[in-house]
Amino acid sequence: MFSNSFQFLHIKEISKEFPGVKALDNVSMKIKAGKVHALMGENGAGKSTLIKILAGAYSKDKGKIFFDDNEISINSPNDSLKLGIKVVYQEISLIPEFTVGENIFLEKFPTNRFGILKWKKLYKECKDLFNKIGFNLKVNEKISNLSISEQQIVEIARAIFQKASIVVMDEPTSSLTPNEIKKLFNVINNLKKNNIAILYITHKIDEIFQIADEVTVLRDGKLISNRPINQTSEEILVNDMVGRAVESSFERTLIANKENVLTVKNLTTKTKLKNVSFDLSKGEILGFFGLMGAGRTELAKAIYGYDKVSNGFIEIEGKRFSAFNTSTMVKNGIGYVTEDRKGEGIVKDMNLRENMTLPSLEFFENLFFVNRIKEKNISNEYIKKFDVKTPSCERLITLLSGGNQQKVLLSRWLLRELKIIILDEPTRGVDIGAKTEVLSLINDLAKEGMSVLLMTSEMNDLLSLSDRIMVMANGEIKAEFLSNNVTQEEIFKASVS
Repeated sequence: MFSNSFQFLHIKEISKEFPGVKALDNVSMKIKAGKVHALMGENGAGKSTLIKILAGAYSKDKGKIFFDDNEISINSPNDSLKLGIKVVYQEISLIPEFTVGENIFLEKFPTNRFGILKWKKLYKECKDLFNKIGFNLKVNEKISNLSISEQQIVEIARAIFQKASIVVMDEPTSSLTPNEIKKLFNVINNLKKNNIAILYITHKIDEIFQIADEVTVLRDGKLISNRPINQTSEEILVNDMVGRAVESSFERTLIANKENVLTVKNLTTKTKLKNVSFDLSKGEILGFFGLMGAGRTELAKAIYGYDKVSNGFIEIEGKRFSAFNTSTMVKNGIGYVTEDRKGEGIVKDMNLRENMTLPSLEFFENLFFVNRIKEKNISNEYIKKFDVKTPSCERLITLLSGGNQQKVLLSRWLLRELKIIILDEPTRGVDIGAKTEVLSLINDLAKEGMSVLLMTSEMNDLLSLSDRIMVMANGEIKAEFLSNNVTQEEIFKASVS
């Protein structure tokens, strides 16, 4: 096994091809010990393929990999682990009912000669490990009781316990609050001090300048750039990733039209919400911000009829509802795009056309059959309107990038005559080019008179798009601001009050 005394991992002219797709084309980069190397690129750029080659899940077609001057072979996940390469994926792979210590020592429990576990040794070594990476966590706590950020720390601790020389982090902050991100960055800095290399994959450009030493950009499977962080800028990175300059600001003027379309009054649920009240005007984008567990998603689901309301009511253009379900809300002009695009949004076994028209099949019915020609024509119309990148509306939805999947989910609701659309984390996991397109689309919808409830943890999205901002904590609205008269600091302060 390689120790943490190595100087660099050299990926040299790596290529990988799948049927009809060249995922990687002569990609080279050096990942140095004690440094954070950021890997960026739009969806489909080749990042995941490169990670899977390092993890032993894929084999390379061409090229070589070196630890310092030693050429190595990675033919299986076991080879990768033996070489000290550990991937911390976006999806946590811990056992929820096991403790922190049990998860860390899962592959190698300390036992005596009779095979009996040495619990004291296990917990002591865990504490020593946490001290090494600079994080305080109860080693006998069940994983199911931990926050997402704490679970990620356990994943990292497992990697260090397995004597990792290189830790690959795949979108590690996608589900973290700002405070949790700070804790993770502290852990990463401690890993650097222990001479561990970090390959850091993210869509969030602002993070790169906080944590990375070098950054590599891939586009369409090719190496576009590799620079020290002090020799690049946000504008350069965006241009490298997308191949063009991207306009990231939006012309939003506070709406003059105060025609009320939605009233939420004292909305309460048994699990989270407490007397939530607000009004929404026609053509308004009303932003909701809050840290993890604040209640934004619960509010979105309650208004849409997913979650049962125990008290309060909703009025849509003066029509009151105190007991309702999703069918009632859809019939009255409310659509909802979930934050869990893969789990609750798309139907994985269906193609683009079927996903797009799913909630509106009654519009395409002809006696007992669905008019496929009409369905296909409408789908193609929205594909063109929203620039969905696909060769055909018959393409399987899972073969589209995250940004294009999000456009399909938006199109799904725009087929109907909506008054209000609820968007929960609409740009999560979406690359920079597609993100700008999605935000521009939301802005255009509001200009055309649709009202938008925007639930987001992306501060830039919140401030650039919203007319007003509601800040939530513990299932309640804690503050309300005009977006043109508030700072990020004021919003954060309200979110922890």
